[in-house]
Amino acid sequence: MARGANAPSVPPVWERHVLNATNPPRVTCRHRAYEEVAGSTSSILTHDHLVHRSFFFSPSDITALRRLVPPHLSHCSKLIKPAKPTPHEFKLLSDIDDQEGLRFHIPVIQFYRHNPSVQGKDPVKIIREAIAKTLVFYYPFAGRLREGDNRKLMVECTGEGILFIEADADVTLEQFGDPLQPPFPCLEELLFDVPGSSGVLNCPLLLIQVSRLKCGGFLFALRLNHTMSDGPGLEQFMAAVAEIARGANAPSVPPVWERHVLNATEPPRVTCRHRAYEEVAGSTSSILTHDHLVHRSFFFSPSDITALRRLVPPHLSHCSSFEIITACLWICRTIALQPDPNEEMRIICLVNAREKFNPPVLPRGYYGNGFFLLAAVATAGELSRKPIGYALELVRKAKADMTEEYLRSTASLIVSKGRPLFTVPGTYIVSDLRRAGLEKVDFGWGNAIYAGTAKAIPELASFYIPFTNKKGEDGIVVPFCLPSPAVERFYKELEGMLKGQLNQEDDKKREPELIKPAKPTPHEFKLLSDIDDQEGLRFHIPLILFYRHNPSMQGNKDPVKVIREAIAKTLVFYYPFAGRLREGHNRKLMVECTGEGILFIEADADVTLEQFGDPLQPPFPCLEELLFDVPGSSGVLNCPLLLIQVSRLKCGGFLFALRLNHTMSDGPGLEQFMAAVAEMARGANAPAVPPVWERHVLNATDPPRVTCRHRAYEEVAGSTSSILTHDHLVHRSFFFSPSDITALRRLVPPHLSHCSSFEIITACLWICRTIALQPDPNEEMRIICLVNAREKFNPPLLPRGYYGNGFGLLAAVATAGELSRKPIGYALELVRKAKADMTEEYLRSTASLMVSKGRPLFTVPGTYIVSDLRRAGLEKVDFGWGNAIYAGTAKAIPELASFYSPFTNKKGEDGIVVPFCLPSPAVERFYKELEGMLKGQLVSGGANSKLIVSSL
Repeated sequence: MARGANAPSVPPVWERHVLNATNPPRVTCRHRAYEEVAGSTSSILTHDHLVHRSFFFSPSDITALRRLVPPHLSHCSKLIKPAKPTPHEFKLLSDIDDQEGLRFHIPVIQFYRHNPSVQGKDPVKIIREAIAKTLVFYYPFAGRLREGDNRKLMVECTGEGILFIEADADVTLEQFGDPLQPPFPCLEELLFDVPGSSGVLNCPLLLIQVSRLKCGGFLFALRLNHTMSDGPGLEQFMAAVAEIARGANAPSVPPVWERHVLNATEPPRVTCRHRAYEEVAGSTSSILTHDHLVHRSFFFSPSDITALRRLVPPHLSHCSSFEIITACLWICRTIALQPDPNEEMRIICLVNAREKFNPPVLPRGYYGNGFFLLAAVATAGELSRKPIGYALELVRKAKADMTEEYLRSTASLIVSKGRPLFTVPGTYIVSDLRRAGLEKVDFGWGNAIYAGTAKAIPELASFYIPFTNKKGEDGIVVPFCLPSPAVERFYKELEGMLKGQLNQEDDKKREPELIKPAKPTPHEFKLLSDIDDQEGLRFHIPLILFYRHNPSMQGNKDPVKVIREAIAKTLVFYYPFAGRLREGHNRKLMVECTGEGILFIEADADVTLEQFGDPLQPPFPCLEELLFDVPGSSGVLNCPLLLIQVSRLKCGGFLFALRLNHTMSDGPGLEQFMAAVAEMARGANAPAVPPVWERHVLNATDPPRVTCRHRAYEEVAGSTSSILTHDHLVHRSFFFSPSDITALRRLVPPHLSHCSSFEIITACLWICRTIALQPDPNEEMRIICLVNAREKFNPPLLPRGYYGNGFGLLAAVATAGELSRKPIGYALELVRKAKADMTEEYLRSTASLMVSKGRPLFTVPGTYIVSDLRRAGLEKVDFGWGNAIYAGTAKAIPELASFYSPFTNKKGEDGIVVPFCLPSPAVERFYKELEGMLKGQLVSGGANSKLIVSSL
C-alpha cells in the first residue's frame, strides 16, 4: 500500500475453525510441551537481573556446531557397523553382568609410540577397519541394551555399531607426563563424551577414540558399558581387533556368549554370606558423591613391595603382592578419610573366576563379567590402631571365600534381592588388571607403553595396572581419587609404611599423647543436663589462640611444657573432661569419669605470627596442621572430650588450639576451664573459681512440661538434614569497627536507638545473608541467637563455677521477601523480641522439649545461628606470656553459624570479628549488601573490601 497498491497481494483469511478441536475432542498423540510438571503453574516471567543479548550464527558457526553432533544425529556417520551382516536376535546377560553396580561406563586408555617400521600407515584407518571385521564375531557389541521384566538386561543385536571418533592431537607423548600414568591431562578431549551416548540402555555399548599425536604415536581410548564385559573380556575383544589389524582373518580365541553359566539357580538359593552387598545406613547412595576430589596415582616398585613385606608377621610371609598392597591401601585410605572409629570400613576385592577352578567354570572365550565381589570388614578404629597383619589377614580370608558355591549364591542374591547395588558407605574396591594383558594389545605398532583405566572411580575404586618405570623396574601403578583434604594424609601414611612405620607424622609434630589428671580422681558416672544433651551439640568445635613472643619468659620457659603440666593439675578439679561420653537409656548422655585423659599434641611450626596474615583473623591457613585431627579421636561417644595442640612458632610466639566436644561446655564454660589452666601455669595450686557440675539445674521437669513456643526447634521440610551440606564453600571474616557500628545505627528508627551492638550486627547480617543466598521470597528464614543464662537472672539460675552449656536458643523468623524488602528496623525488632523471650520458664520448657521430643536437632533449613563470644573472656587467658592477640573460633560452621569475637585492629580500635562461610556464588552478594548498609543503603558495590580471603 505504501508503494501504491490498492489491496494486499495475499488477501487475509480468518477461518479459525479449521484449527478447532474435533467433536468430541480426541487426544491421539503425546504432547510433551504441555505436560504437567512440578511448578508448571508458575509465572512465565520470574527473575530480576535478566540480561538481553543477541548472537549471529554464520554459516561457519553452524558448520562448527555440526562437528559436535554425534554420528547417530549426523549425516556423516561415525558408527562402525560389522563388516558383514550379523544375526538380529536378543541375548540375555548373566545375573552377574546384570547387577546395579555395573550399570556404568568405564574408561580405558592405551598409549603407543611412533614405530618407524609402519611409516606411512594410518592407525585410525587400520583400527577402524579392524573393528568392523571384529564386530562380525563380537556382534553383540554392535547392538543396544534393553530392559525386560524385572529390569532384566538383554542385548538386542541390532548391528547399529559402536561409536568411533577419529582425532588429531597437537601434542607429543612426552607432554602427557613423566612418568606416563594417571591422571592424564585433557582426558575429556582424549575420550570425548559424545552427547546422548553415555546411557546404559539404548546407547552404543562401546565408544572408541583413536587420536594421532604429532610425534607419530597415537592414543587408543575406549569407554565400555561395564554390564557387557570385565577387564579380561574386554582384553579378549581388543586382542581380536589387534590380530585382525595385523592381518588375521579371525580371532585366535573365538568369542563365547554362554552367559547362562553365571545365572542363578532355579529357584534362587543364597547359601553364603555376602558382605559386599550388605545393607547399611546410606547404602542406597549414589556411587559418585563429593566435589573437591583429587586424582592421583602411586607407583609401587619392587623395593616398595619388599619394604611392605618387612611389616608382615611371619605366618603371612607368603602373601601375594596384591594382598599386601591391598591391606596397605585399605589402612592408609581409612586413616586419610578420618571416619568415626566405630564406622565399618569395607575392602571389596574383584576376584576373577576364569582361572580359579579346575575344571573351569567359564568356557575359554567367555567375554562377560566373570569376577565376584569378596569383602573384608573392620572398624576404622581397628584399621588405624592395629598392625598391617590384621588387615592383611582379613583380605586373605575374604579372597579364600571364592568358591563355586559362592558364585552360584551371588547370582541367586542378585535375582532374589532385585539386583542390588554393592555396599557403598565406607567401601573401597580394588581390581587387579595386571593379568588382563591390555598392555600387550598390538595393532602393529608394538605393545602399549601404558594400558589401563584412565582414572580411578572417585572415592570408591582403584585398579592395579602393570607399569615399567624409567629404571626398567616392573611395578604396579594404582590410581586413586580422594577428597582434597585427605590426599596429603594418605600420602603421609603410605610413605610412613614404606619407611617401616604405620603413622609417620611430620618430624616437627610429636605423637599425640593422653594427659591424665595429676592425681587420682573419682571413677563415677555424671549425667549431662537436658540442655547439654541435644542433637545440635553433638559435634566438636575448634578454637584457636595466638600468643606473641614474651622476652620476660626467655630461657627455660617452654609453653608446651608449662601448659602440659598445668593441664594435668587442672584435670584434678575438672576430672570429667578426662573421661568419655557414654549413651544410656533413650540416648541419654553421661560422662564416665575414667581418668583416661585428654589428647595433647606438641608441635613446632616453621612460621612466624606475621605469616598468618594481617589482620590476624579467621580463616587461618593450614588449620589442619595447627589442630591435627588425630585419627579415631573425633567421635562424640567413647572418644577424648578435648584435644589441645600447642605449636611453637619460630618467632618465639605460640599457638594454643583446642577442639571441644560441645555437649560438655559452651564458650563461658570452656573459658572457665582454660582460665584455670592458665592460673595453674602461672603458679596457682587451685582454680580461683572452683568448678561446679550441678547439671541437674537445667534438666526437664518431671513430667516434662513444654510451656513455651520454641521456634528454634520447629519441624519444617528438610529439618532432619545434616548440618553441613554443600561443597564449594568459601570462608571469610569481617571486622566491624566502632565507625561501622555507628554507621549501622544511623539506619535504625528512633524507638530502637538503644539497641545493643550485638542486636544491630545480627539484624544486619541476617538481612545480608538472606539476600546473598537468594532463597524463594516466601521461604522462612531463621536467625537463632545463643543467649547466655549465667548473668541473665537475679537471683542467678546457674551457680558460680557452672561449666556446662548454659544458653538457650531464641529464634526470630521472617520470610526472605520481608527481610529483603523491609528496612533494618524490621529485622532488628524481631531479633530484640526473640532475645526478650529468654526467661527461666523458657529454659525449663526447652529442657522439657528435649526430653519429650527425643532430643531434636534445631531447625536447619533457612537458619543462621549467631553466638556472642565477646564476654567469654577467651582473649584474657594468660599462661604467662600475656593475653592472646586473637582468641576465638578457628572458623565459622559452614553455612550455618557465626561467632562474634573481640578484636583490636592495627589502629588500636576495639571491634568485632565475625567469621562466616557461604557457597561461593553468595559471597560477593553478601559483601555488596554489607558494604551497602555501611554506606547507608541496602545495596551497594562498595570498593574497599574488608573481606579476608580464605586459605582453607
